[in-house]
Amino acid sequence: MNAPAHVATFSCPEFLAMERTIIDDFVDCTRECCEEAETCVKALNHEGGADYIHRLFRSLHSLKGNCQMVGLAPFTGLLHRIEEIFARVRSRPESYFSELGEFLLIATDEVEDLLTELINTGQANDKRRQKLYDICDALQKNSGDQLDPQQFKDAITALGGKLADKGSAAKSPKIHLELPADMELMQKLSLQIDNLSIYRKNRSDQVVQLMESLNEALGFPLDTEQLKAASLMHDVGMSFIPHNIFNKEGVLSKEELRFIQEHVVTGSQLLLRFGGWNDAARMVLDHHEKFDGSGYPNGLAGEQIHPGGRMLAIIDTFCSVTTERSDRSYKKSLLSAISEINANIHIQFDPVMVTAFNDVVRKMMMKQ
Repeated sequence: MNAPAHVATFSCPEFLAMERTIIDDFVDCTRECCEEAETCVKALNHEGGADYIHRLFRSLHSLKGNCQMVGLAPFTGLLHRIEEIFARVRSRPESYFSELGEFLLIATDEVEDLLTELINTGQANDKRRQKLYDICDALQKNSGDQLDPQQFKDAITALGGKLADKGSAAKSPKIHLELPADMELMQKLSLQIDNLSIYRKNRSDQVVQLMESLNEALGFPLDTEQLKAASLMHDVGMSFIPHNIFNKEGVLSKEELRFIQEHVVTGSQLLLRFGGWNDAARMVLDHHEKFDGSGYPNGLAGEQIHPGGRMLAIIDTFCSVTTERSDRSYKKSLLSAISEINANIHIQFDPVMVTAFNDVVRKMMMKQ
């Protein structure tokens, strides 16, 4: 019996040893770069335009830079070769042809597949990586002063791909004008704000679940749909804040603080525009009010604050304390978080609701 052929593999220990949140963030960034590349290629095949050439080059450069940042050396050289090929078109946008774009998409698909294999198994097929590198190297060295479409056709065939039908490639995808259900759109918006920072991964889902648990512990005083809408939309207004403020570390100026505080108004107004979500809008507007009246935007106190706003204030603080943040490299324990909340009853939080939330956290701790 013949022994199975040995398959050469490679690994990247430095990358694989990183925290999972960093790896997940890298995967998200890689996916965004590849999606941007696909968007640009489709646009170039349809109408051309130097702007898409530059966007495409930036997405390739970002992908290479991200790999270099996290220690993925086997991919850095490969992506540099791909980038070098496309750099020629960057200086002469009129020389772009569809076979080049098709090859680029197949090449980035190969890179994505190898990265997925590396993350899932700890190693990836080096023969496959080397084959792609050799093809890119040959294209770079043999194309002379002008890129040759036939060479790229041959390269696509060598990689096992096939050219997209030019008739269909020339047509831009149809986008139907349709309005999704309110809750579906709210979930998409909440995901958008969560994706703006690595410190917000799955934050909206966590808030929804904790709000449901607290509502149950209080005897269901609030409508579950209104509560879910407020949970999803309470921080969506943050996505309208300039990135330099949203991601700023350290003390905010008065003007920057005003921008931050505006998010409750934006979120509540969006809910009012949806129609039928008045309760949810009030919860969002009130969730940074404090029990002693020192909060914003209206300085409400005690029972003046919507019950859902008082609940959201507790949950929002709890999620912030138990999540790693840019200003600290660790996250506090459940016990530490609930202790901090209990220390601020009558000042920041409703004492009755905090008592109910203590039971929610106690059950969480027992499960863990």
